[in-house]
Amino acid sequence: MPEDSTLPPELRTRFARFSARAWSDEALREDFERDPRAALAAAGIDWPGDLAVPPLPERPEHAIDLESLEASAGAALSTIGTVSCPTGCFSRQNS
Repeated sequence: MPEDSTLPPELRTRFARFSARAWSDEALREDFERDPRAALAAAGIDWPGDLAVPPLPERPEHAIDLESLEASAGAALSTIGTVSCPTGCFSRQNS
């Protein structure tokens, strides 16, 4: 993932999603390797002409599926609530 702070957040997000798709789509990955700008454009990503296109990041060894990611995010939010509201304000029921 490019770390260039001049990239708008949406462009960074779109490149990350493109990268994730390329991990499981060999044709997309090959298209990117042949002509990165054309592959990005075909995916609807208008990469700025004055910035070099970064290489695709390596696929993580231990990929996580969306359900596990969502479950982890839910657990993190619960933990954040407990830390920020130690009296259990998230567990109260409204009457």
